[in-house]
Amino acid sequence: MCRSGIFRILILSFVVLGAAQDSKPQFTNTYNPRVFSHTLRKEESDLFSLLINSAQDEYKEFFEIDGKLCAASRYLSSLYAKKGEVPKRVETTALRPLLWSYGVYDFQYLPTAFVYRSEEALKDSIKTYLHLASKRGFFNCGTGIADFKDEKRIATVICSKRIVETFDIPKILTVGSYINLSFHIRPGYKEPVVYYSPPSGGVSKIRPAVNEKGEFFDSYQLEGGSGKYLVQIIAKGPSGAEPVFLIPVYAGMDIGEIKKELMTYINLEDNTKNVSAEEGKEMLFKAINYERKKMNIGSVKLNPVLSQIAYEKSKMMAEKQLFGHEVEGKKTEDMLKERKIKFGKMAENIGLNSSPRMAHFLFMSSPSHKANILESAFSEVGIGIYKAGDEDPQWFITEIFILPTEF
Repeated sequence: MCRSGIFRILILSFVVLGAAQDSKPQFTNTYNPRVFSHTLRKEESDLFSLLINSAQDEYKEFFEIDGKLCAASRYLSSLYAKKGEVPKRVETTALRPLLWSYGVYDFQYLPTAFVYRSEEALKDSIKTYLHLASKRGFFNCGTGIADFKDEKRIATVICSKRIVETFDIPKILTVGSYINLSFHIRPGYKEPVVYYSPPSGGVSKIRPAVNEKGEFFDSYQLEGGSGKYLVQIIAKGPSGAEPVFLIPVYAGMDIGEIKKELMTYINLEDNTKNVSAEEGKEMLFKAINYERKKMNIGSVKLNPVLSQIAYEKSKMMAEKQLFGHEVEGKKTEDMLKERKIKFGKMAENIGLNSSPRMAHFLFMSSPSHKANILESAFSEVGIGIYKAGDEDPQWFITEIFILPTEF
């Protein structure tokens, strides 16, 4: 897409969204009645222009503004302004239900918030964020601004990695009804796989059908009882397979039960932020075997060589500020083969979180990661943690599962 193409898209957005100002608010089919009209405000478009102009030339043409992300960003700015404080780091896992309520199902996203007095000060502050967002391919952006205390303003930005273009399927269904999927994936990605996780805890892996228009589709019956079903899409991209979509569907539950379940993301008690990397590693190992025991699956052994490789992978991601199963052409499978580790099957979970607790919670809330943890064929695991930063560090976490062989 050329730069003039972006300009045309923005103009179209203003026409379509602006038309909603004279009509009733536009509601998506969600379980959150707070969703309101996705009308783009001038100050939000100005902030988006600032983002584009601050980006490196090779990335400018890729940024696109997203009305739903703007609505979520606007809500966060107003919330922080009301509280009178901004968190040091906006917790991505806790924000997932907020994005779901606005119809955003991208699996990967990067939120941040800035308090500022002048546009120049904001421009300086935003450079580091832009560098990370550009490097990781987070080009769909939402911006929201609110007045802050002491004559300051607060700007919240959420950028996501939009791979799947899809529908807004109903989030509340009856037991026995069907989820009907229909979606496209971005050029450069291929071979999508759909994971379904019912309340019972198992995971089903389906390769969807494709029609002559290149549209993928599948249908899944909610026959696993009442509760939350998770639907996830994985697709192969430039850096290997990656999660690109995650949506919850509730069956046989009332709105009160759903709100209570969603709050588990927000109110998750976390006493693991200040533990050492070695303590975090032990916690994750115990958590993995705890989950397997609940499902009557044999435990895995902690392999020290695998753990060293996992640590090297986590360290590489932190130093390169890249996040993927393949970092600058280096695959984890190749790292295993270099150490003469023989395996019949392997899988990898990677996480970038605020703590080991948050990492495990996200893994178990993601059907594809959960499937790796609960795969009965695996008998060994390696866990590697790299903590980046001294104050409020980021935890780069890698879990490598294998079925070892002698040949």
